[in-house]
Amino acid sequence: MNSFFASVEQASNPFLKGKPIVVAGDADPETNYARTIVTTASYEARAYGVKTGMTIPEAKRLCPPVLVVVADPEKYIDVSIKMHNILLRFTDLVEAYSIDECFVDISQLNKTPEETAMEMKRMIREELDLTCSVGIATNKLVAKLASDMKKPDGLTVIWDKDIPPLFEKLEAKELWGIGSKTSERLAKFNIKTAKQLGEASEDLLKAEFGINGIKLKLMGQGKYESIIGSYYLDRVVKSVGHSHTLPRDTYDLTVIKGFLRMLCEKTSKRLTKYGQKGRTVHFYVRWEDFTGFGKQVSVNDPTNAGAEIFRLAAGIFDLLMPLTKKVRMVGVSVSQLSPENGQAFVLDEYEKARILKDTMFAINEKFGDFSVKPASVLVAEKFGIKERAGMIGTYLFDNKKKL
Repeated sequence: MNSFFASVEQASNPFLKGKPIVVAGDADPETNYARTIVTTASYEARAYGVKTGMTIPEAKRLCPPVLVVVADPEKYIDVSIKMHNILLRFTDLVEAYSIDECFVDISQLNKTPEETAMEMKRMIREELDLTCSVGIATNKLVAKLASDMKKPDGLTVIWDKDIPPLFEKLEAKELWGIGSKTSERLAKFNIKTAKQLGEASEDLLKAEFGINGIKLKLMGQGKYESIIGSYYLDRVVKSVGHSHTLPRDTYDLTVIKGFLRMLCEKTSKRLTKYGQKGRTVHFYVRWEDFTGFGKQVSVNDPTNAGAEIFRLAAGIFDLLMPLTKKVRMVGVSVSQLSPENGQAFVLDEYEKARILKDTMFAINEKFGDFSVKPASVLVAEKFGIKERAGMIGTYLFDNKKKL
């Protein structure tokens, strides 16, 4: 989908059509949006140079007439599911990659791929008043690449015969799944283009990236093995977490850890809701200068208890003492998930902790988040906690089957 959040806002409010707008989180006009980040910019705003990740003051300097719209996640999920339902009229082989992207296997349909894509685009435009860019290829890797080539409202086809000349000059970092860190590691071996990646020594790539080295070499050749299953199969939660930008940068450890504890409790609630526990806790901090640090720790016994998640995350944070920069944002996530079996613990202290966690979950489900909470969260609330902390690894379609 093209500039999805902003386009949805323009489609639902005629006043915003054709105007430069940005969608942001909990925007606070009283502080002149000093700490509010642009989530999505409309194409009218992008023409001024406004980009995702800028602060609102930066966006206003580039585009004085820009309008700020507070994000409405429920609206975007609703429109996303409507988009899914349009695609499902063609086939059930639809994979929701994110809230505004899907992979669709159309290999068994009677019409040509181009005809099918144009029909999908027409339905989305007529029924949702939105545009999308479509990429067509024989695998997900190349289709994803093609979908990014023409925006907005584009349609790009890359057949297998087109891959060698295209990959000859294509930067490796343009391939789906190759981020800046992987790109930097490849550059150490003078691997800069997709073609060079495809021609690189498999032994060299395995030595540097392990088993993923084989996958990277195939990606450099435009090959990608991944099957698209039925949309109606149960989705797998791979990680659960939350992040939060503090109302103001601070050195205050009591405040920072209060926010961190709040995020750990939110993460605990979602894990419990999904019936999952995790073995790996990842902690992330962003400093006042927008640089950051992240580290993870794994344990033998999986957990979904807020106190234990906090203990592990805070342990990572303690490695950074004493602080040399003010903290702007903190985040925590839990991965390496496995189903919670509800089995009682043999040791009393662990069993009491489990009962306490389950009781808190039940009370907060009935009376609202943080009706019962650790005392340390009160510090975060007094400091200026916002209503909604951002999700990491958001499980967007929990209630998909009900809608």
